Amino acid sequence: MSELVEISGQQYRIGRLDAKRQFHVARRLAPLLAGLGGALKGEAKGFAEMVSPIAEALAKMSDEDTDYVLDTCLLVVQRQSGQGWQSVMVKNGGLLFQDIDLPAMLQLTVAVIQQNLGSFFPAGPSPASTAAA
Repeated sequence: MSELVEISGQQYRIGRLDAKRQFHVARRLAPLLAGLGGALKGEAKGFAEMVSPIAEALAKMSDEDTDYVLDTCLLVVQRQSGQGWQSVMVKNGGLLFQDIDLPAMLQLTVAVIQQNLGSFFPAGPSPASTAAA
């Protein structure tokens, strides 16, 4: 069930979260979904009105919840390295590849969420569309 995505010229393989981790990620992201409600239904009048509830929901997430979502998602991501694949995260929670910047890290996290929790979250851009970023 692995999906390949290209971000910043690098190939990544998006792995599968087990059901328990899917549940815990979805639970931590639930407040964010509430912020997405009207924006995704087209009820927001402008960009600022659309982004405001999302930014507010993100700001309210604790560092612990944010780290849990990022770390759990990135633990199932591998990057093509030579002839093989390497995990992008090391066991202590750091990124193995120093060239993974904030936008790439967030795109990888979104790709994992989309692939693993697609039935829980409203449709958004597919991981393939992040390749252009």
